[in-house]
Amino acid sequence: MQILTLPAFRVYGVQARTSNDDEQTLKTARLPLLWHDVHTELVPRLPEDAPIYGVYSDYESDQHGQYTVTAGCDQAVPHVKLPMTAIDVPGGRYLVFSARGKMPETVIRTWLQVWEYFDNPQAEYVRSFTKDFELYRGRQENSVDVSIHIAIR
Repeated sequence: MQILTLPAFRVYGVQARTSNDDEQTLKTARLPLLWHDVHTELVPRLPEDAPIYGVYSDYESDQHGQYTVTAGCDQAVPHVKLPMTAIDVPGGRYLVFSARGKMPETVIRTWLQVWEYFDNPQAEYVRSFTKDFELYRGRQENSVDVSIHIAIR
């Protein structure tokens, strides 16, 4: 883990509203289809080294409530057949959890670390539940760098 202070930036992508409970079963999960659409329609139009983002926003309450995920990139891409929208990620302090490995196991394992850290009453930092984001680098399914940036107070 590390603390980073980052400037604001914009992500262009597609959105889904969900909850962690909904993502536990294939019948109600929305994120696998969202990411499938991004990887089949958007990613092929990007430069090989372009980062991919998953922005978590509009939290209903905390990690147990509904939230919105915007999956995309930091540049507008013309002629994409997806319903694209833009979302601004505010500048500020983020606690960053990073890993490298196979997808989706690596991002799931990293989120488990995030939840474990913030479930600890002795945790030094407190989540703000404003906007958090995942940053993905690499296109090889077995070797993706994942950094989950959690906004902190």
